[in-house]
Amino acid sequence: MLSFIIGGILIIGGAILGFIVPRKMKNKNIEIKFLKTIPIGELKEILTGNAEAGLEGYRHYSELKGKAGSDDPQKTPYSNKEVAYYNASLYQVYEETETYRDEKGVTRRRVKKSQSLISNQKSSNLITLKDPASVDKVYIDAAQSGLKLDTLKTFSKFEPSANKRKYGFLDNLKYSAMGSKTLGFKMIENTIPLGQSLYLLGEALLEGKKINIMRPRDSKKPFILSVKSEDDMVRSNNRSANIALVFAVLLALAGILIMMFMR
Repeated sequence: MLSFIIGGILIIGGAILGFIVPRKMKNKNIEIKFLKTIPIGELKEILTGNAEAGLEGYRHYSELKGKAGSDDPQKTPYSNKEVAYYNASLYQVYEETETYRDEKGVTRRRVKKSQSLISNQKSSNLITLKDPASVDKVYIDAAQSGLKLDTLKTFSKFEPSANKRKYGFLDNLKYSAMGSKTLGFKMIENTIPLGQSLYLLGEALLEGKKINIMRPRDSKKPFILSVKSEDDMVRSNNRSANIALVFAVLLALAGILIMMFMR
């Protein structure tokens, strides 16, 4: 009886995975492929016209392409570069000893390298997307919930513990002892560089003279800010759908095998 319960759960899980994820990726691709890119100037005319007609708060679901910027560019904490957006993480890299059993059942010890997140910082400034053919731009807050944000890894560096004093923030850093020995610190920055080509999909809202891009009120509509091209995103979504289908089939097969052979 237990085998049928476990097997049934796996089969149902595989069926759900094989249906929901590919369908979600398909819907995303439909929006990306068939929604026409709108120039910011044209978008501004639409929003202004609706506001003048008394439709305050009107939102227009839009696909926009342009260059990244910021009215207040911030510097990354480790590479000290001005960017439109950054997400920076600092990890403590250390050695730890673990006990395991080998293929003969003999207990042994080995040293492995691990890392633990110490801090994470994100820029708080608004990102701008500028129309390359004009001076028009829109604003987006990357901290909005539901936003699928794609960035570039522009900095990754390991600094041994002996070199801590080269960096003021490392020399004064407080952290817990991990494992048997701290080897050093790893700094990673994922950013949107100034001037980076961007793809943006969301609801445009006119507030004063500024166009803000907001999360769609319909949660089924994609909300995307990406350094990837439109074609790259479609290919990525197709890969995700195919991987989900493979896992769905494997789960279902595992369920069938358990029901057949587990007693």
